[in-house]
Amino acid sequence: MCSHAEVIATARRMHGLGLVTGTFGNVSCRLGDAILITPSGLGYEAMTPEDLVRLGMPGDVLGGVRAPSSEFRLHVAIYECVEAADAIVHTHSVSAVRFAESEAVLPAHNERTLRGPIPVSPFAPPGTQELADRAAALLVKRGSNAVILQDHGVVGVGSNLEEALAVCRAVERAATRALA
Repeated sequence: MCSHAEVIATARRMHGLGLVTGTFGNVSCRLGDAILITPSGLGYEAMTPEDLVRLGMPGDVLGGVRAPSSEFRLHVAIYECVEAADAIVHTHSVSAVRFAESEAVLPAHNERTLRGPIPVSPFAPPGTQELADRAAALLVKRGSNAVILQDHGVVGVGSNLEEALAVCRAVERAATRALA
C-alpha cells in the first residue's frame, strides 16, 4: 500500500529527473481494491494529497475533486492484467520515444532493474482503451516490467513506486545507449 505523499513525491521526482515536461506523465499505485492516481492537467509542484483521485478497478471515480489522468485506462488495464504490479509510473522520456520510432524491442543490457528486453507497443491514440489494452497485453506476453508506447512514452511497473520509477529510469538509460 502506498500513501498520497509517496504518489506526489514520485511524480515530483519524475519531473525533476526530466522524464516528463509540464503536466505530462502520471503516477499511480494500488490502494487496497482501488487505485490512487495523479489528476489530469495539474503541475506536480502544486499537487496536494486532496488533488489525487481514487479509482475503482473498472475506472470509476471513487473519490477526489479533480478528473483523473487521461491515461487512467492504461493504469486500470495494467492492474487488471499484471498481478505483480502495485505501482505504475508513466513518463514521456525523450530517448525512449526516439528509440521506439524505428525499433520493436529495446535491449536491456547492463540494466538489472529491467526484466528482459523492453517491447515497443505500436501507436495508439493517447488515453484510449486501445492503447491501454496493447500495453497491458505486451507486459503480460513478454513478462516485462516496462513497455515503450510508440510516439508517446514509457510505462514502468513495480511492487512499489520507487521500483516503478527506477524501471522508467533504466529504460531511458538503455534507450540513450542504444541511440548512441
